[in-house]
Amino acid sequence: MYEAVLFLHNLVRWVVLAFGFLALWRPGAKEGAFFAHALTLQVVLGILLAFVSPLFQGALANLEAVMQTPGEARYFVAEHWVGGLVALGLAHAGLSQARKGKPRARLLFALALALVLLSIPWFRPLLRL
Repeated sequence: MYEAVLFLHNLVRWVVLAFGFLALWRPGAKEGAFFAHALTLQVVLGILLAFVSPLFQGALANLEAVMQTPGEARYFVAEHWVGGLVALGLAHAGLSQARKGKPRARLLFALALALVLLSIPWFRPLLRL
């Protein structure tokens, strides 16, 4: 199950990025909804992945040592998911603004997309097959 969820989480990353750039280019309600809802799916898959991932579970079991040592385990335990959740909030705030026709939707989508880009583990394989 771990490999299947990891594959989906990786695949949805590209969908989120595509919809994020679309929402930034055309910050309408439809484009914003695609971005916000794809990002919601990504976060749900990430939460599920945290429960089935041996890396994450092992890091939680030894949390004090993991937090003192920079590296992959600390990145996933402390930074990756926080960026995703904050980006999710910004994307949904942008969607709310887009539905009202407010120009600040583009700013919120840009901030959400920037956080998504910063939260992606670029040091991992870009596509898992």
